[in-house]
Amino acid sequence: MGETRDIPTDSSNFDLMDIILTDLEGTLTTGSSWRGFRRFYRQHYSPLTYNLFFARFLPRFPLMKLGLLDRQKTMTAWMKAEINLMRGFRPSEVNAMAKTGVSDEMWPKARPDVLAELEKKRLAGAQIVIVSGAYQPIVEAFARKMNASAIGTPLVYKNGRLAGMELPVNSHQHKVARVRALYPEERIIAAYGDTLSDVPMLKISEQAVAVYPDEKLRRVAEAQGWRVMPAS
Repeated sequence: MGETRDIPTDSSNFDLMDIILTDLEGTLTTGSSWRGFRRFYRQHYSPLTYNLFFARFLPRFPLMKLGLLDRQKTMTAWMKAEINLMRGFRPSEVNAMAKTGVSDEMWPKARPDVLAELEKKRLAGAQIVIVSGAYQPIVEAFARKMNASAIGTPLVYKNGRLAGMELPVNSHQHKVARVRALYPEERIIAAYGDTLSDVPMLKISEQAVAVYPDEKLRRVAEAQGWRVMPAS
């Protein structure tokens, strides 16, 4: 077997329809994919290995918050090193990590008001698409719980074993590029996000919704006249 990659659901499997885009972490849930990964890896594999990985990155985060390190580059380096803890694992093992992380960490911390609004729109006929920088199996595991499609950062497998992740990470403008590639003709009726990194995706929708936004996104939303959820 040669090299394979996680492939998100292709829009060609559907008739053209209205779609709604949504970020995952911070928007649909207050849970974190890295915490789910950490819990799973410590429980099923090696706590020491994970702790050594974490300690190596810990000094970088204060520097990132101070603006001394580029956030996108720092997070990309984190994700590459984190997923390499499972390098050589079978897809079933990676999928078990994703499923467990979502069930134990991310789904219990889901935002019920946001999920209820999206479910109402889905039942009215819209297709919900979660667009996230998280690894594709994690985004898919969360999407299955809400009958949505998933676009995350693909993982790469060689000879049936995990070899790493595909770059660039699915964030910022790369979210837009992948949405346009998979849904070139669909009408994007709304998009939901919680930070500045979601702005490119929010801008391509007919209705942008800033969900529990951080202060920077709140200022952009107010300037653009975007809806803020929940309303203040």
